[in-house]
Amino acid sequence: MEKQIDFNGEWSNEYDDTAHKIIPAYHSIYELTQHLLRDKLNKEARILVAGTGTGKEIIDCSQNNPCWSFTGFDPAESMLSIAREKIAAACLDNKISLVLGLIDDVAEKGFDAATSILVMHFLPDDGTKFNFLKGIADKLKPGALIIIVDLEGEIGSDEYNTLNTAWKNQQLFVRDENDKVREEFVIREKEVHFIPQKRIESLLTEVGFIEIHKFFKAYLFGGYVAIKR
Repeated sequence: MEKQIDFNGEWSNEYDDTAHKIIPAYHSIYELTQHLLRDKLNKEARILVAGTGTGKEIIDCSQNNPCWSFTGFDPAESMLSIAREKIAAACLDNKISLVLGLIDDVAEKGFDAATSILVMHFLPDDGTKFNFLKGIADKLKPGALIIIVDLEGEIGSDEYNTLNTAWKNQQLFVRDENDKVREEFVIREKEVHFIPQKRIESLLTEVGFIEIHKFFKAYLFGGYVAIKR
C-alpha cells in the first residue's frame, strides 16, 4: 500500500529537502509572489500566510521586506515547530507570529494581503475549499490582495494527462529514484483534490474577490492573484 502524505509525521522533516525537487519552478513561485505583494502593499503591511509549514515562505518574505509583519497558521504541529525554530534563529520573532490551527483560529483581522501557496489543493471541494477561502476573505480588509498557488486540473482530461505525464517524465529524468517518483504520482492523485481553473475562479468570486488574474503556470500548478471587493 502506498504511503499517505503525513504533514505531522516524517514528511515535515523531509519537506524542505524535497519540495524544490518535486515542484517545477518552486523557487519562482515565491519570488513572483513577493513581487506581486510589493507592487500593491505599503511598507508596513500586515500579511496572513495560510499553511505556514516549515516557514520558508514567511521567513524569506520577512527578510526581504523588513517593515512587513506576518501571521501564519498551520494545523501541523510538527511543521510549525520547525518554523518556530527557524524564525527564532533568524531573530524574526518580533515580525512573525504563528497560530497552530485553521483559519478560524486566527483572531486578528484587517490584513492587507494573504497568501495560500500549495495548501488548498489538499481540501475537498465539498464546501471545505469554499469555507477556507471565505475564512481568509473575512480576515482581509477591503481592497486587500490574495495570492493562491495550487495543483489544478480535471483528472482524465487531455490537458491533465498531457501535463501530468510531462511532469512525471521530468521527475524521472532529474531524480535517481524512479520507484519513489511513480509512488508519489499514485499518492498525489488520491490525496490531492484537483479542480479546474474555472472552478478556482468561481470560488474566488463567490467569497468576494474580483480582478482575478492568473500569473503562474507550471505543468499542473497554477497561481492566481485577486482583490477583495
